[in-house]
Amino acid sequence: MKRHSLLIATACAIFGFASASAAQLPHSKFTITSAIAVDSTNHTATLPLYRGIVKGKTVWYILTDASDAAVAQKFGVNFAPSLALIGTPATQRATKNADGAYTFEGAPNFRATRTYVASAMGFPPQSATPGGKADPEYSPFVHAEGIAGVLNAPIVATDDGAFDVTTHTNTEDRVLAIDTTKMTVTLTLARGFFNGKPIYYLSPEASDPVASSVERATFTPNLAKASSSAEIPIGVVVNGPQTGLAPQGLAYLSLRTPLDQDATLANAGGIGSPFNVLSVAPDLAHPYAENAYTPLWNVMVVGTPQTKRLTSYAQVALLAKAAGFVVNCPVVAYGDESGY
Repeated sequence: MKRHSLLIATACAIFGFASASAAQLPHSKFTITSAIAVDSTNHTATLPLYRGIVKGKTVWYILTDASDAAVAQKFGVNFAPSLALIGTPATQRATKNADGAYTFEGAPNFRATRTYVASAMGFPPQSATPGGKADPEYSPFVHAEGIAGVLNAPIVATDDGAFDVTTHTNTEDRVLAIDTTKMTVTLTLARGFFNGKPIYYLSPEASDPVASSVERATFTPNLAKASSSAEIPIGVVVNGPQTGLAPQGLAYLSLRTPLDQDATLANAGGIGSPFNVLSVAPDLAHPYAENAYTPLWNVMVVGTPQTKRLTSYAQVALLAKAAGFVVNCPVVAYGDESGY
């Protein structure tokens, strides 16, 4: 363990990233209570891993949200009642096998190489292609046999072993480590804000290919078929501050962070975030009460240049316009000020 930590710390020093000394968030800040660990220095989350089958082949997935409160409590995930309104075209079905695993209708293909080439302004990019693409049947939103409501169950890896967590040919571009013996997976997190408070979230799927490259997400066209009743807005700044202690925006992400590089354990602390602004987040004090939270976000873009960081959706709402696509962004935890 000491040797492993030393190697990561050395790599971070070479590449100019923050120290890899782990700063673990307390479990009291987790919205996904089944999460095993959230590291606020390297901005990673370790979650339980589940095995499934798609067209006779093994896939691996996580659980992050459920539309039914009892199911959310059972699995230790976010309660997202609006997912019940998502509509059949934006979901897939899963049937339970004799061994307890589920067979899904569709899956992503992770073999493509994700690319991002910044323009002189950073964003929009000169070019960008996603590393993962869904097949026609895939959606992370699942009606699973024997489970009430809709689950958010993103597939994050395929195959039975020899997982590629450096160039991600069989793992999602956010996957940093995977252990099918311990049944855990570690992913790089995005950082954002809700009502001025730091938030950590995942971004496993997007309905737009450029957004999928930016978010290191799976390009999933079926998300665009979701009912607007299952969506809430998220604010994305294009041109925010790029220097100082409070950067923000897609230009900052493109020009000041290694967006063109693959995410790995060695560079996890330096993987950037645009610091998006959430309109709703899970309530830690009342996690299974009816609320407006859903992980399916309708992207709203602030196109006018900003000199200060925006941290509440009240600020964003006055400036933003709809981008025309959605992203799946399940919240994992409330953060602290470290790394923000």
